[in-house]
Amino acid sequence: MHGREVGQLKVGDLAQRAPLRLGSLIVHPGTRTLTGPTGSAVLRPQVMLVFMALADGKGEVVTRDELTDRAWSLRFVAEDSLNGAISEIRRALRSAGADDVELITIPKTGYRLAAPDHEAGAEAEADARTPPACATLLNRRWVLGIAGASVLSGAAVWQWPRASKEREIRAHIEQGLIALRQGLPDPRSQGVEAFRQALRLEPDNAKALGLLALSLKSAAEYGPPELVAPTRVEAEATARRALSIEPGQGDALTALALLEPSFGRWSEAEQRLRAILAKAPENEFAVQGLATLLMSTGQVRACLKRLDWLNARHPLSPNLQFRRVYTLWSVGRLAEADATADRALQQWPEHPAVWFARLWTFAFTGRADRAQRMLANATARPDMPAPVAELLGLSLAALAEPNAPLKARAIAANVAAATRGPGPAISAIMVLSALGAGAQSLDVARGFLLQQGDVLVRQAHTPLQPSVTDQHHRMTMMLWIPVNATLRREPGFKELCDRLGLSAYWRRKRIVPDYLRAN
Repeated sequence: MHGREVGQLKVGDLAQRAPLRLGSLIVHPGTRTLTGPTGSAVLRPQVMLVFMALADGKGEVVTRDELTDRAWSLRFVAEDSLNGAISEIRRALRSAGADDVELITIPKTGYRLAAPDHEAGAEAEADARTPPACATLLNRRWVLGIAGASVLSGAAVWQWPRASKEREIRAHIEQGLIALRQGLPDPRSQGVEAFRQALRLEPDNAKALGLLALSLKSAAEYGPPELVAPTRVEAEATARRALSIEPGQGDALTALALLEPSFGRWSEAEQRLRAILAKAPENEFAVQGLATLLMSTGQVRACLKRLDWLNARHPLSPNLQFRRVYTLWSVGRLAEADATADRALQQWPEHPAVWFARLWTFAFTGRADRAQRMLANATARPDMPAPVAELLGLSLAALAEPNAPLKARAIAANVAAATRGPGPAISAIMVLSALGAGAQSLDVARGFLLQQGDVLVRQAHTPLQPSVTDQHHRMTMMLWIPVNATLRREPGFKELCDRLGLSAYWRRKRIVPDYLRAN
């Protein structure tokens, strides 16, 4: 790159990069989104690294070797990987409608990103809010030329800057919504900064405040322990500020509802969400919250109905698609679950919840050999500590070719690992049930959900566990998927439901959970 310093880029560094304006394109590295005049597109992590390496070139040629060195950190990369990344960037530019930004191929050398400007951070934001100097001068001359002629014409002079500001606010809000719909288990990937940027432009925007409250609530779930309480406090304060500006603002109401605990307080949580939906029936986050509660209480078909409603409106959400995999499987529509899982994994190969949804549906439906192949592909799986990968390998081996010694080893290893936190406990409950060890699966469920028995599960997520969506806290959604039929047949399962408050909830609602209907 002609004397410029070249350094490796890492996916984790993207969150630290400032927003970038390239002509009509706004780039948010943290959420890997390109936003232009006609829409937005989300790039895969490695593709965003390639894009940032090109953007850092500031219009000069970046060689293919430099791109692979920077984006893949000197690892061996097949030629098709870079070609695919370039194609994805070009598709994203077309989707965003950024006609003034062009990715130009330099034959036998590399590529260069041609754009009108390359301004980052605060400079880009100021430029977005301020009309070009020539436009300002033109407006001023026009006003002077027709002063006193028409108040309406004078007002029209400033309509363009105001419209430009409103477009940028909408772009930031859409950027944050894309991040929220990703559902990544990372506090930096919840859209917080995008909503803050919208609020810098319009501090009293109730919609942006409500969505910021929701994103802070999600950030608190995945943040370090010392930041959980202050982030939740900020989320509540932000939601209440939104409601002081716009009473009944649906996102703010949903944020307050989801900040309240639902585990063990199923009826109260449902009442809060249904009350919001009575006022704001189209609020996607309230619908998703209700879907989660329905799945948590064994109402799988009712959950799927809400997820299908969301899918018709926001299909490009990995957070939605991995949930649909489990619910489709649970209602007996395995072929649809497979198709959904395959599409989701193709679109979001590095999303941990998507990857595990595909792995488990293979593992627990007689295709453990295919799950083994997924695990063996270390470059395509989510980051996980070596002991976690080893335990997964042992579990899949026992499912693929069961024999007494191997099965015994897998059962013992999963029971031991379950004590380490929510993620290992959830995995253990499913694997033990799949191996026919219903009693041990029930022991882990008691230790995880009730903190009772011999297998006491640590309640907090730790860095020694893979970070997966919805696996940083106690949850009951996994109890109702098909693999846990062995667990549900255990004599102690009814007592578990009684102690969790589920039986009382079912009686109060006069409903029969789907697993009992099937029986």
